[in-house]
Amino acid sequence: MSKWMEETKKKIGALREEHFFDNWSKHKYGGITFYVYPALDVTDDWFKQRTDIYRINAEKLGVKAPEVNFFVYPSLEAGREMGITPSITFVKEREIHGHLKQSPGHELTHVLLGELNPTDNLPANGLWSEGTCVHLDGTKTDRKKHTLSLKLKDEILRTPWSEWRQNIPGNLYPLAGSIVQYYERQFGWDKVLGYLKEVRKSGANDEELSMRIFGFPYRELQKLWRDWLEKEEADRG
Repeated sequence: MSKWMEETKKKIGALREEHFFDNWSKHKYGGITFYVYPALDVTDDWFKQRTDIYRINAEKLGVKAPEVNFFVYPSLEAGREMGITPSITFVKEREIHGHLKQSPGHELTHVLLGELNPTDNLPANGLWSEGTCVHLDGTKTDRKKHTLSLKLKDEILRTPWSEWRQNIPGNLYPLAGSIVQYYERQFGWDKVLGYLKEVRKSGANDEELSMRIFGFPYRELQKLWRDWLEKEEADRG
């Protein structure tokens, strides 16, 4: 767990001891129990979007969706005023602190990935977890186009993926999503799922897995992905 997550967890624990969450309204939808910030108006459609994508992504990942607690804040800024950045999932606790304007599926997919493979193997803030959560966030965003729109420097695109095994910067989440998007289109979802299941110790076995599952060395896969991005850029220009 990153330092930021540890500090956030402590802050939430302190607020809980102060009974901060006691007057948040409780709404049960399927396997998700939502706790909503006082006086915040949340529509049934908002709840339904999240329960639907949770079910859909559980089926796609081949796991049973566990019960989860989801705390809903008015906005990212409102959460920060309370000392919390509400875009965080505590996978082992199956607890989410999110906000009203977030994508439906990102944080919920973190919980599902924890059912597929423990975070010791598949770190929640690493390239593959964040990439999968972005790819399956329920917005249907084309992450290839999103990544190209960021105009990232070549040195970032060439950064070895092994450097992001445990933590990838938040501004590069679309890039991570485009990697998973590429893998699914190029090799099929079953192979992507096999990789996510079998990765061990934060990706210590990624070279062996890449050859066995995809038929390419890990670095070669990165080059193929980069070529895929560059072709789109060339076609545009």
